[in-house]
Order: sequence, then C-alpha cells, then structure tokens
Amino acid sequence: MKRLVLVDGNALLHRAYHATPPLSTSKGELVNAVYGFTLILLKTLEELQPDYLAVAWDTRAPTFRHGEFEGYKATRKQADDALVGQYDRVHEVLKAFNVPEFKLPGFEADDLVGTLARLAEKKEKALEIIIATGDRDMMQLINKRIKVFMPRKTISDVGMYGGEEFALRFGFAPKNLVDYKGLAGDASDNIPGVPGVGEVTATKLIQQYETVEKVYKHLHELPEKLRKTLEEGKESAFQSKKLATLETEVPIKLDLLACRVHDFDKEKVRSLFEELEFRSLLNRVPGLDILKSYSPVIPGLTRDLETMDSGSEAGMTRGSENGGVVQNTTDLDHEVEPILKRMSEVGVLVNLKFLKKLGKDLKSRLTKLEQEIYSRVGHEFNLNSPKQLSVVLFDELNLPVIKKTKTGRSTDEETLHELFDHHPVIPLMLEYRQLFKLISTYVDALPKSVGQDGRIHSTFNVEGAATGRLSSQNPNLQNIPVKGDIGGEIRRAFIVPKGKVLLAADYSQIELRIMAHLAQDPGLLKAFQAGIDIHAATASMIFKVPVEEITKEQRRIGKTMNFATLYGQGAHALSRQLGVEYHIARDYIEEYFAQFPKVKSWMHQTLEEATKNGYVKTLWGRKRYIPELQMSNRALRAFGERAAVNHPVQGTAADMIKKAMVEIEKALGGIASSQTPRNDVIANPDLIGVKQSQTCKMILQVHDELLFECDPKGVKETAKMVQEKMEGALKLDVPVLVDLKVGKNWADMEPLKI
Repeated sequence: MKRLVLVDGNALLHRAYHATPPLSTSKGELVNAVYGFTLILLKTLEELQPDYLAVAWDTRAPTFRHGEFEGYKATRKQADDALVGQYDRVHEVLKAFNVPEFKLPGFEADDLVGTLARLAEKKEKALEIIIATGDRDMMQLINKRIKVFMPRKTISDVGMYGGEEFALRFGFAPKNLVDYKGLAGDASDNIPGVPGVGEVTATKLIQQYETVEKVYKHLHELPEKLRKTLEEGKESAFQSKKLATLETEVPIKLDLLACRVHDFDKEKVRSLFEELEFRSLLNRVPGLDILKSYSPVIPGLTRDLETMDSGSEAGMTRGSENGGVVQNTTDLDHEVEPILKRMSEVGVLVNLKFLKKLGKDLKSRLTKLEQEIYSRVGHEFNLNSPKQLSVVLFDELNLPVIKKTKTGRSTDEETLHELFDHHPVIPLMLEYRQLFKLISTYVDALPKSVGQDGRIHSTFNVEGAATGRLSSQNPNLQNIPVKGDIGGEIRRAFIVPKGKVLLAADYSQIELRIMAHLAQDPGLLKAFQAGIDIHAATASMIFKVPVEEITKEQRRIGKTMNFATLYGQGAHALSRQLGVEYHIARDYIEEYFAQFPKVKSWMHQTLEEATKNGYVKTLWGRKRYIPELQMSNRALRAFGERAAVNHPVQGTAADMIKKAMVEIEKALGGIASSQTPRNDVIANPDLIGVKQSQTCKMILQVHDELLFECDPKGVKETAKMVQEKMEGALKLDVPVLVDLKVGKNWADMEPLKI
C-alpha cells in the first residue's frame, strides 16, 4: 500500500523552534527553527518512507473560528520575531525538496490537512495516510486509514497513533476528541468548554455517553451538582465542540502526482544545505551521494550546527565582557534551566474556592452587562461573534467603519476604542470583553491546570522570547493581570500554605534605568541618581513645571512617554493611548527628545549599528538578529526598528533577572548544596542562605518580579539576600532598586522594610 504524509507546517516549525537552541550560521543568520524543521522533515522521509508528501500552513488572516468566537486563541502570544524571520528559509527547504505547500486565508493548517486527508481517502482506496504534527487536534481524524505521527517530548522522540494507541492513551475513540474538548475545553486555543468540568470528568462523560449531544440527552442520569454545571454551560459546550472540529471541506484540490517524493533536484538541496551550514544533515538526504557532492573544504561549513561550540561566533555568538568579566548568556541560560525545572516541580498554590466565588461574581456581572447591551441595541445577539457585532455596529447603529480586514469590517479592541464616544454601547462592549477574557482565560481555565496537590506546575522556557525573556506555558503565568480592580483580583487566588508567607521582589523601573545607562542622558541619569520619581521628572521636563507641582494627569503622561520611548511608539499610537489629538502626541514626543537628546542619539546609533551588523545585543552580549531592517516592506522595517531599540534594554533586564536567579538559588542552596559539601557552607559567604533552602523556595518569575514561598521567621533575612543579589546582578551608572513585599496572597501584599 502506498503512503501519503501530510505535514502540519506551523505546529512542527513551532516545536522545532522551541526545541532547538538559538543557533546561527557563521554569517550571523539565525537558523535554529529551519534546522529543527529540516531535521523533522528528514526523519519523516527516513522513517515513514512516504510515496507522497505535502505541507500545510496557517495564514496571518483571521479564520472562520475567530468569526464564531471573539476569544478564539486570544491567549496565544504572537510568534517570536526570531521565528517569523525564519519562515522564508523553511519555504526554501521545502521548495528544494519539491514539496507542495498549501495555505488558504480563513482556514488553519489543521483544516487543510483534514481536507487533504479526506480527499486522499476518496481518491485512492489503497492509500495509507499519515499526518505529521505536534498538534493533538489532528487526532480527531484518526481512523483505519489515517494515523498521526507526533513528537512526544523532543523533536527526535516521536510516536505513531492509530485508533488503538489513541484509545489506550485517552480512553475513548478519536472521533470523540471534539466532544471531549466541548466539555473540558482547550486552554492552548482558549476554547472554554464547560466551566467547572475538568479533564477527568469530561473523560468519564465521553466514555459513558460518547458525544456532547448524548451527554445532554442523559442529564437526568447525572448527579445534581454536575447536572447543574452542565446545564449552565450548555451553550459553551456546543460552541466549544464546533470550534474544536476541523473543517474538512476546504475549497482546495489534491494532486497526488505533484506530491511525489524523491522527485527533487539533489544538487539544489546540497547547495542550500551548504549555505545554511547543515553539514551533518547532508548524509540524511535520500539519494544524495555525499562522496561526490561533499568537499572537505566548503565555505561556511567550518562549524557544524549540530556539534557547534555554543561560545563560538558561528554558534550562538552570545558572549561579551561586562565589568572586565567575560559573560556568556548561553552558560547563563544553562544555569537557569535547572532552577526553572525546580520552580515547575514546586508549583504555585491556588485558592480554588476563591476562584469559584470570583467566577460566580464575575459571571453575574457579565450577565447584567449582556442585558444592558441588548437593551441598548434593541435585541439579543452573540456578543462573541465579530460578524454579528459588525452587523449591529455598522448596519443597525450606522457607526463609521474604522478599518477592514480580509474577513470584513473590524470590531477588534483598537476599533472599539476609536468608536468609544460614538455610542453608549461601545464602552459596555469593551467592559464585556474584558470580563469575558478574565473569566475564560483565568477564572475558568486556571482550575483545570491545578494538580492533586492544589498547585499549578507551569512549564518555564529559558528563552521564551527573542529578547531572552523567560516564558511559561500550560498555563501561561506571564500574562496574569496586574492592573485594574478586576484583573488584580486574579492575583488574590495565588496563595501560600498555612504557616508560610509570600515574598515578592520586584525590580523598580529597571528598563528605564537600563535605558538611562545605555543612552548616558544627563537628565535621566540625574533623576535616577537623585532618587526623583522618574515619571514626575519626565513630566516636569516636558511641561516645564517643578516636580513638586506635577499633577496626576501630567505624571501619567510622563510615565506613558517613558515607556512609549522604550517600545518605539509613534505619534498615532501615543495619541490613542493618551486619548489626545495626533498633533498633541507629536508635540509630546518632540519635547521629550528635546529634553532628553542623548536618548534620541542613542536610538539613532543603535539603529545604525543594527543595520550595519544585522543584529543588536544586550550588555551581556545576547544577540538578536533583525533581518526586518533590510526589508523593503515599510511595516516590517518599522517593526525591526522598534525591536532594535527595545532588545538592548528588555534583553538586558532579562539577563539581569536570570543572573539574580542563579545567585539567589545558590544562596538558598538549590544549586550549591548539590555541588558543595555541607561543611563548606560556613566557609563560603555566598552560601550563607543554604540553611534556608527548606524554608524558602523560589516559585515564580514574571518579567521583573520573583516570588518566593517562605517561613515567616527567616523572611527578612532571605529578603535582604534576595534584594542584594538582584541589585548586584549588573552594575549600572544609576542605582538599581528592588522593592520587597510580603503577604498571604499575590494581591494583598505589604512593603517589607529591611
């Protein structure tokens, strides 16, 4: 029987990117995602030996699911710029292998793969179909002729799933995966499911009744509490099932002859691999004669990406000198990895009762908002449907169309803010969306991630962003709200056990301090060195008013200006954020740079060096390649300019907190105790906190903040050590300050004075 392999390009490329270290060629081109994806491709050819092969991709356009549900994939962060910059090279690899690629606006790669699989089933009866993916959604397609080939923990550890393997793992048939998701939801896609129904309950229900429809036909057989939960979440259950179901009738055609494997130009593949410096992969290309095609001296192949020295220029090229000491961010990341693993193992305790009560209150508030919106509009409609909202706003209420997308008139948050004063229903819609997102993303979703020990054990990624910042997943704790009365309530759910206290250590305005150090602007340096409120000082310079006379509104503008500079905001974005006219925002920017001229000079110098070298780097030497600076597309080039200015600042802040984590963990004994005999602790002042290792544990890192679970007795001593390590992680020309707080939960914390 012949075999067709269908590849979910986006899923495997993302997995390859996160599983492969940030390697670059000797010319400085970042290619880790390309390398990882190519490795998966060759492994697929080698192990599956397909007769036919095709790859499907997502597009940037919203899909029909976004039209059905506003919150679909709302929790997904944007793809890292370092990954986006490698897509073109991946397409080059596939073109060299003559692999057909499919993509269609409005549909996801999953839908295209599902459609191609169904077309292949009809076209050739004697054809086995295997789907190579990293996305569990594809498993709903499994049947006698369709299997799923899926990496497990690493890109080299893969498994084949047929009906038996799926049933053994999940306990029900593949076709019922969508029913399971209808009940349990899917946090990765922000599919809500039924609030209050977790994985265990959903599995039992599907094992007993098979489908969502049958579950609701037999509600009378279920315990009262579960029955009530399901009744309240009925609409969400059916909508969630619909969102999870793949569309297998996408308007595309399958030409099997065009998908034939081995029908490619081997010389073209060899040439591309040499250019990308994939020397170790050459001998894995089917039919390629290495002896004839490989020369011992090939330009650019002096170092092999698979065995490259991480400290070399052609490898990660991420070492520099800082204060006379050679720093290597690769080594730093390696030191942080075991700390992240321990943080994940310890986990963060969650107050489920509080979340349940908060959810009940917020849902009651949401229901009232819904009724008020319906009253203003004159009828009911699906508030989470952009299509229906579009009809209401632009056809019924005749509001002006702000912008259009490929799927129609936009009703996104930016658009609603533009329409804020046009109709009283707009502020209500914005509040509704905020509440709905808090409920679906946190209040309902977080309990599903809580283990039997009552804790969330998130997975932390050492280099989750292009800047070097950490990230977390399953669930993502980096986006826990901090601002606003409602958003801040979520933090109240993160608690400590009885007899413990929560210690928070937060860098104070660290990115602005780093910018002051880099720019060497006298105004900024003076303000920080004098201990003046930097936002009030900025407002004072802009409005030419003494610091002590600055109003709250003026300080808000000063604060906004400081961060707008960091993130390269233009006058249009600033005017929207401040709610002022464009020309006023433009004047603020001009006045800011007039008062802080060295900041503008530093930005220009940074952009010049980035354009010349192709990269920027942090004070530690962590490089970020920015190919967008060379692109003709104005929007992409503007993005590259913002990234070039932001990376030295945000990346340095990321390096600082990583260094602090390493030093703190040593002091707490997390690292040092495993390497140093106990009798050495007293002799080494750096290990003075080892005795506290059991009484205080690092449990969470969120941007510029570290959280610890501590015994109350030793918390001041620990806090003093943490503050010293964080403030001493990197010497700047301005003071580095760390704010300390303690409390029983993450929201209700009091300042701790040492």
